[in-house]
Amino acid sequence: MKKYIISALLATITMLGNSEVLPKPNIQGGKPLMESIAQRQSHRDMTADGKVSKQQLSDMLWAAWGITHDGKRTVATAMNRQELSVYVVTPEGVSLYDAAANTLEKVSDADLRQLVGMQQFAIDCPLNILFVVDTTLQPDASMQGYTAGAASQNVYLYCASEGLKTVLRASFAREELQKALNLPANKRVLFIQTVGK
Repeated sequence: MKKYIISALLATITMLGNSEVLPKPNIQGGKPLMESIAQRQSHRDMTADGKVSKQQLSDMLWAAWGITHDGKRTVATAMNRQELSVYVVTPEGVSLYDAAANTLEKVSDADLRQLVGMQQFAIDCPLNILFVVDTTLQPDASMQGYTAGAASQNVYLYCASEGLKTVLRASFAREELQKALNLPANKRVLFIQTVGK
């Protein structure tokens, strides 16, 4: 029996080897909504050492694409198709956000920041968020844009509430990034949002 338990534990540890459990998102508090809307703006003057905390990252990802109730998301999707995936790019690699498990699933150990921006601040910044749409789940490009835009706006409002800087961008090495992430043809990086201090 002990051998079975140890084997099961080792298997679990191995499966979680590429997963990082995030702190539980804090969904209370913050600035009042109207204040956050008034302070929402794009910034490009982020510093290379301006890292956000793990708690801030967890809260921000939940705001962007978390689960609220009955499997619903923090942003609406047409016909509840939930076509969005959210990736996090840091100097340590690229991870996929799993809202249900509240984890980051490592998909690459490579530092892909050279591919996420045409501007130096985006390459230097320690955090970029990728909004990836599944064109099979949602073939309508306008609805894809709506979903990614709504998720991005939630990140903007969270950053305004937390005193963080952010900007949404559409210029990046699209084809190279698609290949580096090994994304199939039906998955498309729509926007990238740089976040920092």
